[in-house]
Amino acid sequence: MKAIFFSIYVQQFGSLLIAIFGLLHFSKRQKEIKLLGLYGLYSFIFQFLQLFLMKIHISNNTTGDFYVFTESLILLFFFYWSFKSRIAKKLTLGLAVIYICLFSIFTYQHMGEVIGSIRTMRDLMMIICTLIYFYYMITDMPASQITKYPMFWIMTAFLVFFAGTFVLSLSLDFLVNVLKDDLAFVWTARNFFRFFFCLVVSYGLWMDLRLIRAKQAFA
Repeated sequence: MKAIFFSIYVQQFGSLLIAIFGLLHFSKRQKEIKLLGLYGLYSFIFQFLQLFLMKIHISNNTTGDFYVFTESLILLFFFYWSFKSRIAKKLTLGLAVIYICLFSIFTYQHMGEVIGSIRTMRDLMMIICTLIYFYYMITDMPASQITKYPMFWIMTAFLVFFAGTFVLSLSLDFLVNVLKDDLAFVWTARNFFRFFFCLVVSYGLWMDLRLIRAKQAFA
């Protein structure tokens, strides 16, 4: 049990890093960077709530499902602001509408449960959006310069993390309903995995912050 609490503290620190590096010089940041910073802040606050519920021995699966829902919408709008193509923007909005509808159906049928389907959908949407962004990034930017772009690191973190959690989300219902696993070890490992995701995203945000400061220095 100590390990899972520690893993929550660790990923909470990762979320705080995203908030700090995404919200500094707020007025000068692009919309998608601002939204990513707010996402980090939102995640940080939610993890406080999650920790509080665990310490008073309340397992609130509904709260977790709601977080996945809001996280998915926040990140879809992050991609919406990141995309330059109208087709990609429309696809993002379409995914948001589909997700809202399916989330309503799944939660109505399985109220109070850990729902693997909504997590699988979230992961799949993030993978699709990340691959689309990579396509446009590779076609529009010199390959030799790509690692100098902040969004390269952010998108790499998204692809690796959500591709990894996609496997977990697919097996979640089986682990809970068939194997009767309490998921303590699984969530602990996932929390540490998310911490490394936060570190890479924060690195991308830090690079973006350096570009902002460099522009100010030359202004």
